[in-house]
Amino acid sequence: MRDLFRLLGLYRRHVGWILLSMLVSLIATLANVGLMAASGWFITAMAAAGLAGVTMNYFTPAAIIRGLAILRTGGRYIDRVIGHEATLRLLADTRTHLFAKMVPLAPAALDDLRSGDLLARLKADIDRLELTFLRLLSPLAVAVLTLAAVGLVLFLHDGILSVGVIAVLAVCGLLAPALAAVAAAGPGRALTARSADLRRLVVDDLSGLMPLMIVGAFAEHRDRLVEAMASLVEVERRLARRAAFGQALGRLSGDLALIVALVISVPLVAASRMDGPNLAMAALLSLSAAEAFMGLPAAFLGVASTLASARRLFAILDRKPPVIEQAIPRELPQRRDLRLEGLTLRYPGSARPALDRITLDIPQGSRVALVGESGAGKSSVAALLARLRDPDAGEILLGGVAIKELTLADVRRTIGVVAQKPHLFTATLEDNLRLGRPSATAEELAAVLEAAGLTDFVARLPQGLATPIGVAGTTLSGGEARRVAIARVLLLAPDILVLDEPGEGLDPETEAAVLDRVLDRMVGRTVVLITHARAALHRMDSVVELDRGRIVGNRTTVTV
Repeated sequence: MRDLFRLLGLYRRHVGWILLSMLVSLIATLANVGLMAASGWFITAMAAAGLAGVTMNYFTPAAIIRGLAILRTGGRYIDRVIGHEATLRLLADTRTHLFAKMVPLAPAALDDLRSGDLLARLKADIDRLELTFLRLLSPLAVAVLTLAAVGLVLFLHDGILSVGVIAVLAVCGLLAPALAAVAAAGPGRALTARSADLRRLVVDDLSGLMPLMIVGAFAEHRDRLVEAMASLVEVERRLARRAAFGQALGRLSGDLALIVALVISVPLVAASRMDGPNLAMAALLSLSAAEAFMGLPAAFLGVASTLASARRLFAILDRKPPVIEQAIPRELPQRRDLRLEGLTLRYPGSARPALDRITLDIPQGSRVALVGESGAGKSSVAALLARLRDPDAGEILLGGVAIKELTLADVRRTIGVVAQKPHLFTATLEDNLRLGRPSATAEELAAVLEAAGLTDFVARLPQGLATPIGVAGTTLSGGEARRVAIARVLLLAPDILVLDEPGEGLDPETEAAVLDRVLDRMVGRTVVLITHARAALHRMDSVVELDRGRIVGNRTTVTV
């Protein structure tokens, strides 16, 4: 219940739409029930008047019936419009809220989640929350209020009649589906988990489809997808059986309510305590009231899967950002000297620290290379400089000011990082370049393309900079994608440039040429080069060697 109440808390902003949708739905439902009851009463009353040879005012009941018919038809249409408008607003707001929470978490606090899992939470899990309002809360509220209204009308004729009909509708329409939903909680949770697993597998396998086919692993992954789909279908089949039973029970509730109404009302008519038209009214009122309960069995069965999806969302919302901005940040200092002072960083679950008491001075305008084997801690330094993480101990000083006391915007505008695995978006080449600086001129774009060695490549593209680069840049080679990332950061004109393995995917000659142009462009500004290769090391002021998270060498002169 705590998860349900927390989920409802996300809907506070749209309470007006929610209440309006429930009101319209209630009016439409009561109009339908009233139409059936009034029609039964009117037809029976007209027949009785004809048999008795008396006249009656048929204008008023006929007008009421027409009004109820119009209200029912129009109300159902308006109910659909307002209900879906409210639901779509809720889903959009929830998706925006979740994405806004994920941005400061990425990438450090989301390392344990695959992209397919994140996509499932943003799309499928939030879409499943539609059940919470449109198919659960609103129908449940309408059913309870309809039951109360029907009970009140019947009570005006006879208390026992009212209690009998309400008991049948409550047991068959509310209690039994709720108990069935409790029994189906396990399959409901399994549905959410297996749906998420299937989406994750599909996204991951499609992203790596070409490598899978090249190494001959496609059939194995395809079989795994087929097994996941079969498992999901089996869970859905089990839930469908329960939903069908609930629907049948809902239909039965109307028939049973009709029988109960007749059993109780017929003796009342025989005892002259109720007339024939009111008997017809009571019978049809009881029968038509069951319509309000038709959607509840499926809604109750969806509660477990909906709450499971909600818990997956809350697991993201409850995560703490890896870096926290100061409430009152300091101003960006004038100097751009960097000092890494006693940095220690340990990743969750790691047996040893990625960085162990690192201390290093990087003067403004200097060029420093960090070298070492994979796992030495080089990329961890880049992550700390970009404040994607904060160190467990020690601090980074920029111009004598700890970067954790500055705003993230100032830090990332001053320190530009080309990550080891840069992300490109499913957009055009120009869109990816302009991400950090949409106002860049054509001349500025041309300059960074030249510096990254992409001028000839862009000239060969069919649409130039307007060429789409595919999903996550899949139409580009590894070296081309790396150079696009370099050009994107250069466009920001950072005072400090951190290049994490910029030559990966490039042949040695191209790597050397690109690094030479980048270093020429960064004259007078700081460059930190993280690399395995020896290209451009001769242009570095110092070469710092890392091993197992510690500095094991710092050379100021390099002989090539």
